[in-house]
Amino acid sequence: MKNKSIVVKLSRFLTVILVFTLFLFSFISIAAASSIDELNALIAEAETLKAGNKEFPLQISYTDDGSDVNQAFPWVFDEELEDLDAALEFARNASPSEIDDAINRLRDEIEKFKGKIKADGSDPYFRLDPGPGLQQIVISTPTNEWRTRTPLDSRVPRDFDGSTFEVIPYPFADSDGKSDVLKINYVYKGQSTFGGISLEAPLSPVVNIPSGATIEFDVYYPRSAQGKFMRWRLGTNLDTYMREYEYNNLNPDWVGSYQGETWYKAHHSVTAPTGTMSTFTLELHGETSRPAETGTLIVADIKIMAPDPDGIPLPPVVNNKRYNEVAPLKSVYNNENGLFMVGTLGSSSISGLRAYHYEIFVDGNNLKAEPTHPRGPNWLRSVDGQPLSGANTTPGLNEYSFPTNYYLGIRNSGAPGEYKCHGHVLAWYNQAPAWMRQIVPATLPQGYNGTTEFYGLGNGVTTQVRVNKDMARRVQFNHIMYVMRHFLTTDPKYGSSESRGIIPFHSWDVLNEEVHESRHSELIPQDPNSWRKSLKHTNWLVAMSDDLISGDLSEHYIYLLFKFAHIAAPNAQMAEKYKANYSNLPEYMKLDGHDNNGSIDEYVLENPPKLVYNDYGFATRTKARTVYNMVRALNTAWLSDQLYDGRPLIEIVGIQGHDSIGKTLASDNQYAVALFAKLVDEGLLSGICFSEFDLKVPTNTPGGGATAPATLNVKQSDALGYQYALMFKLFRKFAPYITHVTNWGVSGSGWQGSYVLFDSQQNANAGYYAAMNPDRFILGHSYLDEFFKGEYEKLHKGYGVDLGDLGVYYVKPGLKVTPDKNIVAKGDYFNLVTEFDEDVTVPSNAAIITYNYDNTKFAYRGFTPAEGLNVLRTQSKEGSITIVISNLQDYAISKIGKALFSTLKDAALKNETVPIDVNIEYVFKDSDGSKSIVKADTVAGVVTTYIGDEVTLIDLSNVIDLFGVKNTEPAWEDAKYYDYNNNGEIDIYDITVLARKVKI
Repeated sequence: MKNKSIVVKLSRFLTVILVFTLFLFSFISIAAASSIDELNALIAEAETLKAGNKEFPLQISYTDDGSDVNQAFPWVFDEELEDLDAALEFARNASPSEIDDAINRLRDEIEKFKGKIKADGSDPYFRLDPGPGLQQIVISTPTNEWRTRTPLDSRVPRDFDGSTFEVIPYPFADSDGKSDVLKINYVYKGQSTFGGISLEAPLSPVVNIPSGATIEFDVYYPRSAQGKFMRWRLGTNLDTYMREYEYNNLNPDWVGSYQGETWYKAHHSVTAPTGTMSTFTLELHGETSRPAETGTLIVADIKIMAPDPDGIPLPPVVNNKRYNEVAPLKSVYNNENGLFMVGTLGSSSISGLRAYHYEIFVDGNNLKAEPTHPRGPNWLRSVDGQPLSGANTTPGLNEYSFPTNYYLGIRNSGAPGEYKCHGHVLAWYNQAPAWMRQIVPATLPQGYNGTTEFYGLGNGVTTQVRVNKDMARRVQFNHIMYVMRHFLTTDPKYGSSESRGIIPFHSWDVLNEEVHESRHSELIPQDPNSWRKSLKHTNWLVAMSDDLISGDLSEHYIYLLFKFAHIAAPNAQMAEKYKANYSNLPEYMKLDGHDNNGSIDEYVLENPPKLVYNDYGFATRTKARTVYNMVRALNTAWLSDQLYDGRPLIEIVGIQGHDSIGKTLASDNQYAVALFAKLVDEGLLSGICFSEFDLKVPTNTPGGGATAPATLNVKQSDALGYQYALMFKLFRKFAPYITHVTNWGVSGSGWQGSYVLFDSQQNANAGYYAAMNPDRFILGHSYLDEFFKGEYEKLHKGYGVDLGDLGVYYVKPGLKVTPDKNIVAKGDYFNLVTEFDEDVTVPSNAAIITYNYDNTKFAYRGFTPAEGLNVLRTQSKEGSITIVISNLQDYAISKIGKALFSTLKDAALKNETVPIDVNIEYVFKDSDGSKSIVKADTVAGVVTTYIGDEVTLIDLSNVIDLFGVKNTEPAWEDAKYYDYNNNGEIDIYDITVLARKVKI
């Protein structure tokens, strides 16, 4: 028994040893696999470093002075490769015991080699990291000894409506090392102009603030803060607005939880005034005209920062090529190249930089209502029959002052039609004449202080006169008729003439900035399809709707404004509809002689200007969604209007793009562009324009902040260029949808200290080079990739834009067919290489490609599919060959293949272009698994989506997805219907049989 016990114990001991050994072996194996993966990744990194990228391959110099390479681009001496190559060789041949040494050695050599790569910075498309430059340092902070003070703004109640403050420990989960923070408990009684509270605290130390200093602080805000707050005031003359908080940001930089709510963080940076400062003032302003409410905010990490006096500043960038020493922007960006027009500010004669680079022009002010319509008509009366101040002019031309010569200057510059006009703007909450600003809705009560419908007052309203809706409609109808027809007709009634002629406009802003600054951020999360209560409801415009503001959309004031513009510049269909329905038209349209006995035929235009809704802040997703909802609703209602003329009511959405360099600016704008592209796809919009594009350089920009026209340092310049490159990459991705991009400034400075594409000396800056070749600029400034992390990848066509409840949006790739010969003679053979227009992965696994050709001149000789594709079926007829192709591996068709043709020896060939039309239908699979058939052709470049009733490519795609499924698998329930040879498996035979059934 004792011996048996010993054996049992020994057996158990050996078992434990065995289990431990297996565990240890497993652990070692996993660790070894992990190390091998790390080593392989480092090997790949080293190889990439040695190769460079497709735009900038690494050059190797074999001379003593580098004279055999272009030193503007990355290069090293040949001996500088030796240590890295040796580390690579060791890594490739490392034994298991040497892996860790190989990893450490290769990692060190990679870092050393990066420091050996050289470039002199003389080419705008490439720069190595110039270093940190002059860093900002903290020079003072306020203590937490906060106290209330007399409000800086008299509109804030002196008792703050009961608002309070307290200093509390940092309340969020990442509290390690965080100091106490200022919590503001906001109360607003719904009676004063502003809610708010005014606080101050001593600075420690007292400072003499130098030039270039900034005030920096973080604000933490809950989801419930949406729409309640407007701005901070810092001292007597510094403001920073809160309306741009991205409450619906899909990827916020910071998210926390407090008091049962989700909280976000926003950083504020404001240029500080120079001079001595001993006290810091912080005043919160609530939003105006809101109901009684409460709220909470937290303010943290307030500091005053200034350039480090011991720092080494980065050198200024040198832009050394004049505007006429570089290629014109419009040589790349034009409709003939399949892209869009580029434009800038300016009217009158077009010359110099404007003429050289741009095609379309807009004036920022001279077509607004204030300058064009300074005097009101004497028929304008209030609901009580009283005249309005300033409306005492004999009706008609006497009311108007037109900037005619400015637009004649554009029309008459260059060759006929070379330069184009964009009109800005017919209706806006700002810059309307004083006589017009008085108008308020007839039912608006005296002493107005906001209603549930949020009637708003536009800027500069000092007097309120109630006017009925028909009178208000007559005002705007006349204004639009006179202003548009003055330029677009030769009728003397509108101040034109036959001798002067028509002044054509490409497009015209009908309405500007009518979405409220922040209300959308509160309403869209509650109802993603809302829009009406997010409008400003500018008083003289909303008076056209009055108590019908929530009623039939055909009575909505925005609908009416665009309808009037359609009538002012009619196409032939509108003219016919106008005559046919004249008896049903309202009387205010007939009172002032804007038709000829019910006809507007004489005003018909072959190409009426595109009618635009223009607004800013589309990088805020809730605002973009609000405008999407508005356009969808209004344009859908227009389809059943008695005057519907075949054009969308709102034809173009204008995205102003007064933006700042930001880590996610491009992808945030892409969200908005994708929304509106979706409307274009559905036929509810004609296009998109970037109407007022410029970029500010904020303080968190690599290299620091700057205000134009100040000269940028090299890092700021590179960051500006990188951001412009991302934006123009976005524009190119959506080029079929974009009509034009207008740079809001010619040179030196854009709007509010922003940077445009040329500096104050009219030299091309980094923005210009980035716009001309976005990919090259981005690949040449990879040291900025971390700041703009992920942005470049999101702008490729294969990247789907997540629109939330509206699904994922993909830009469908277009087809590109390239002949391998430009000139052929009788009997010559040539290939047509068929592929998509960008090197992207297209989500497709089945396609039909058709070549239509003149069979008296060409003969079809065969088709070679691209690698990985299979030809399932071909069908030929006179002058046409159709091929069904598939990819059984995955959804990846980029290159399709080559079709071989020859010219017939007896063909009547001349020195002429003989087209071969190519079109393709392919299956497009969205990220949610839904499929559609997309048709593209090389002639029109138009992409449409449809699903047919017969056997289609989608059926073929479905069976391809089931390739290899056997009758023993759960998926067989779906697959069994396609088992045509009854062998219990979906194989190539089954796919081929179904391919023969596809209608082609």
